[in-house]
Amino acid sequence: MRWIRKTRSTRPTPPTLSAWQEQNLAAISRRLAAGRAARPGIVHEQVSAYNHIVVRRTTQQLLLCYRHPDSQIEETESRLDPDDPLVLPSAYTQAMLLALIWQPQPRRILLIGLGGGRLQMVLHHYLERVTLHTVELDPLVVALAERFFGIVQDERQRIIVQDGRDYLRRAAGRLSYDLILLDAYRVEGVPRHLSTHEFYTECRACLAPGGVLATNLHSGIPGYAAARATFETAWPHTAVFPVFGGNVVAVGGELAALAAPAFSARLSLVEQHFLGHLSLSRLASGRDSRASAGKTGRILHDTDQP
Repeated sequence: MRWIRKTRSTRPTPPTLSAWQEQNLAAISRRLAAGRAARPGIVHEQVSAYNHIVVRRTTQQLLLCYRHPDSQIEETESRLDPDDPLVLPSAYTQAMLLALIWQPQPRRILLIGLGGGRLQMVLHHYLERVTLHTVELDPLVVALAERFFGIVQDERQRIIVQDGRDYLRRAAGRLSYDLILLDAYRVEGVPRHLSTHEFYTECRACLAPGGVLATNLHSGIPGYAAARATFETAWPHTAVFPVFGGNVVAVGGELAALAAPAFSARLSLVEQHFLGHLSLSRLASGRDSRASAGKTGRILHDTDQP
């Protein structure tokens, strides 16, 4: 009788979702049923005290847009594919997750700015042990994110309707976060009071030891040099990642100096968090290593005249 020796396959086993993630994905799909069924065009339009908001349906995506008050120009704040809701279509949103390279095992994350809640949905789904707090100024944004974009609040995810800086001041000394993600960018840039040296000082007061902050800037608007210079002088170490379209994701904190092998290993660990469904290598390879790139602008302070 001839014995056949079985050999172990060298092909990697595809990552699988946990039982909770399977249930959560099904729940997300149910919450997106209305948006999935909507016809292309305007699904909802409403004006709040802060924004003129338009929810649009294209053939493939659901969009949360802010209409400029002085024109009919719309700024797309969030994009979601109702049939594949855990995909992040915007490169800058993906790049925000590069902050996890320096804080790969966060327990508490603060997000300033909600929009359609794209980062919130992905982090809530894949990082099962993380508590998420989101601060959003506009209550209508919260209502529409819950109604059309599948956002839900539970024991791990809480949304606070408040100005981001006011929240930080009240949280200082009471709450600390391993990671702060600032995505309050608008067509005219990050709100001024969320981009000064004093603001970043208040952010640092709410970071746990080893905590980091990531923010979304834009190189194509007036004041970018000042915004970047302010950011880079506010933190002991920074890492800057230019993204297609002019967006620039900047990470600040006590960032460990990682040689190429260690950086790649950390990047692989971050990608494992998302079960191979998110590839960040291309974005990480575009890191701007020029030491003086952000040193040419003036430093923004609260006392400056607008």
